Amino acid sequence: MKFSFSTIVALAALTATTLANSDASSALAMAQASYPKCTLGCLAELIPQSACTLTDINCLCTNAPLNANLTVCVLSSCTTYEGLVTKNVSSTMCGAPVRNESLKPLLVGVVGGAIALVIFLLRLCSVLPASGRLMGWDDHAICVAVALATPPTIFSILLSKNGLGKDMWTLPLANIENVLFYYYLGEIFYFASLTATKISILVFFLRVFPLKSFRRIIHIVMAICVAYGVSFILATTFQCSPVPYSWKQLDDNYPGSCNNIHIQGWMSAIFNIVIDLVILILPLKELYALQTSLKKKLMVMVMFSLGIFVTFVSVVRLHSLIVFANSQNITWDYNDAAWWSTVEIHVGIICACLPSVRALFVSLGAKSLGTTRANSRPTGHHVSNNSILTGSSLGQSKITTTVSAKPVGVPRHGDEEDFIPLVDLAKNQR
Repeated sequence: MKFSFSTIVALAALTATTLANSDASSALAMAQASYPKCTLGCLAELIPQSACTLTDINCLCTNAPLNANLTVCVLSSCTTYEGLVTKNVSSTMCGAPVRNESLKPLLVGVVGGAIALVIFLLRLCSVLPASGRLMGWDDHAICVAVALATPPTIFSILLSKNGLGKDMWTLPLANIENVLFYYYLGEIFYFASLTATKISILVFFLRVFPLKSFRRIIHIVMAICVAYGVSFILATTFQCSPVPYSWKQLDDNYPGSCNNIHIQGWMSAIFNIVIDLVILILPLKELYALQTSLKKKLMVMVMFSLGIFVTFVSVVRLHSLIVFANSQNITWDYNDAAWWSTVEIHVGIICACLPSVRALFVSLGAKSLGTTRANSRPTGHHVSNNSILTGSSLGQSKITTTVSAKPVGVPRHGDEEDFIPLVDLAKNQR
């Protein structure tokens, strides 16, 4: 990993001390104590060859040719961390501003995690015995998603504590390695949690839509989601060889190599966006065909389309990953990518829980939210061939008589509360 240094001023401390105390030996001792030995050799060789004098601080801090030559010398003579120490000393002596945005990932992680947790708990309330709905597989999947989202939320606190949001040359080597370690673990849990959230949404679709052709498509998309999650979890886990090199790559005494992590990150983000768009579009045609008022139809379509917010966050995160790919200051430049990743996890969980939360409020008497269930519906596992529920669970139900209609698929036990018998749609697609 290479880093470029703005300017490496060898004797800025020497100059300041000399001007103040006229004590060259003390100034020299300060410079020797501040800079690594490898840097002192570069300074002693290159400053006399430049157009700067030892007392011209402005020249020493802004001379481009001197900066370029010192950068080449330090990169070839020093270890990576010694180069960072040199950068820190030079920046301090030249009065460079000290940047600190470490509070941002902490606030985003804690606040976002708290909101997602509240929405999740409300969803769990919707499956309490008093609500009349049994816990389904989509509820189990979202529980797994929340469990997998917990470590990245905790990591946001640890990342902030170790210096994420600060310039890396201001941090001890141990802190930089901790940031890389939590980043490594966070990416693994990121893929796992997002996959579980997508599975939860798709299983919810299976509870809602009875058409066999549509359910086959859902199963195919579920298989794609699982393949996406497993492949990128494995790719991230073994992105470096040996594995600890993922967070020890700044230690020049620790040998290892890594895949092109940036291309891997871009590909995962692109696949993630495409899958999100597919999940977003899947139910819209089925919902538009419902026999209900346009107002209720649009309301339900909007509710099912809230995943657009997840897609938006994914796009923003992809942009932050592109910026991070050109980073020479990982603890500063990774800040945005880190908290956007956390936001994406939390927003995904919230969007997956909202339909159940809405059902909870409706059951508590929030009539302004409307109803997604028919007032009349089959109570068993078969529908008479003499009557069919032609309304949807999104509007008023009607019982009409027919002589040749085939039975409509009905939910399995425990799925009834979210089941929408799309009878009219089923007729048209037979």
